Amino acid sequence: MKQSKYDEMDGIFHPGKVAIIGASPVADIATLALLKTKIKNNVYFINPKYTEIFGRKCYSSVLDIKEPIDYAIIGVNANLVPRIVGECIQRGIRAAHIFTSGFSETGSPEGHALEKELRDVAAGKIRIIGPNCFGIYCPRSGLAIVPESSEVEGNVGVIAQSGSVAESFSYFGKTKNLHFSKVVSYGNAADLDCPDFLEYMADDPQTKVIALYIEGSKNGKRLHEALRYAACRKPVIAVKGGLTDNGNRVARSHTGQLTGTPAVWETLFRQCGVIQVSNHDELVNTVAAFSHSPLPCGNRVSLVSNSGGFSVIQTDLCAAEGMAVPPFGEKTLDRLRQLVPRAGTSIGNPLDAWPIFYKVFQKEGSLSDIIKVVAEDDNIDTLVFMFDQFRYIRRARKHEAIDHMNLVIGMMLEGSCYCRDVLGKPVFLSVALDPFLDDDEDRKGNLLLKNAFEQNGFPVYPASDISIRALSRLYKYAAQTGKAI
Repeated sequence: MKQSKYDEMDGIFHPGKVAIIGASPVADIATLALLKTKIKNNVYFINPKYTEIFGRKCYSSVLDIKEPIDYAIIGVNANLVPRIVGECIQRGIRAAHIFTSGFSETGSPEGHALEKELRDVAAGKIRIIGPNCFGIYCPRSGLAIVPESSEVEGNVGVIAQSGSVAESFSYFGKTKNLHFSKVVSYGNAADLDCPDFLEYMADDPQTKVIALYIEGSKNGKRLHEALRYAACRKPVIAVKGGLTDNGNRVARSHTGQLTGTPAVWETLFRQCGVIQVSNHDELVNTVAAFSHSPLPCGNRVSLVSNSGGFSVIQTDLCAAEGMAVPPFGEKTLDRLRQLVPRAGTSIGNPLDAWPIFYKVFQKEGSLSDIIKVVAEDDNIDTLVFMFDQFRYIRRARKHEAIDHMNLVIGMMLEGSCYCRDVLGKPVFLSVALDPFLDDDEDRKGNLLLKNAFEQNGFPVYPASDISIRALSRLYKYAAQTGKAI
């Protein structure tokens, strides 16, 4: 991206002063959101119905504000939008996010005509995000799309045609310890479109991985170029909305864009090096792997579990996802035989060794030592924990279960940090977190493990198939880009 275009886009995400046109003290998410962030003292309210909102002056028009305004959020009746945008241009505002719907997505001649009028008014004079969208969330600048938006900065960029997908990703991403650099919902794309945001985030040093939700495109060639440009620079993980006939129909009524056939989109993503996933949950899970983990050097996995039966299932899951579970080398096996009790265990890969979770007081041969032995095997590229042990610890340790669990967590972290930070090998954790689990004590113990691993920057998942699928995409990206060598 040319420096001038990058600077223009960066300025949109980092405005100095913001006007909310159509601000209201009732159910106005833009007002409620921005009043909770660092930009709150540089927000101006515009609505002729009010003289004051939340104890602050409310102006009748953006033209009444003397201070320079960089960015406008417009939430007024659709018929008023072209005139309001004209006033923003007159005021010298550089960019406007149009929250209002009622344009081309309606499919009506009136909606299309209104959007054309909007484009004609704005052309070459102001940049438009939308209409029919949630706009921008940028923790660094203080722009937010909902009151629950976190101010913690991260490395994930999100580009979504849908406002609810953008909002849900930023909201539910917190369950995977995801934090965001930039999130944008761009709706009907009357002006700024998906390729503009792809190219910007591709060059944004704060963004490490890009999540994309797209329903359609007005310019296939431009999109192809932007996807290739971005995917050559960092991972791009995409969900294509509207692949079925019914989904296509709904997408047309959602953002007013044609979507194309599944084969066309699959080919487009493959040619550009984009990682395509099937749904929102897979998007979040895959992004978590790229956000939190180094790339693996190969597809060879060591599974550490406490169940022989589940180890078999997990090995099959790995094979289905193109991941291998190879035997340990003889040196590793010899060392493990000295550390792991033989009875009731399987000393191999997968390592089914439930007693290791009870050896918390030994100075040698601890859980941490065993993890390090496995991690040092030259046949292993990634370590995956499948933890479902706390209910057994409760039975054995009773009222001391939480104290024992904290010791287990400390040892798991010590070994896992050695694996990742010293040897450079990824570590994934799967821990049972079924939301329908009736036993609060089991959830409490498992959440201790989840939170500790997340606080130390590891990807954590609630089920083994989810963790293995996310890992496989991490490996395939590394292999395709040559970064696995």
